[in-house]
Amino acid sequence: MNNKRQNEKEIQDKIRKVNGAMAQEGMPLTRELKQKLYNCIIGKSTTEIERKKIIEKYRGIYE
Repeated sequence: MNNKRQNEKEIQDKIRKVNGAMAQEGMPLTRELKQKLYNCIIGKSTTEIERKKIIEKYRGIYE
């Protein structure tokens, strides 16, 4: 159980670091983006899947 908490702490730390870097550029992560990042880290999704979803979403808007 302790190992699981440590992993969760490490995951949240990674997300905070990414958010901090993006915030410095004026683009902090939304809750939705943090959740997508979390899902990729834990293996629930992949960056390829999430990228395809975004492309399809905006392709439909601009066609």
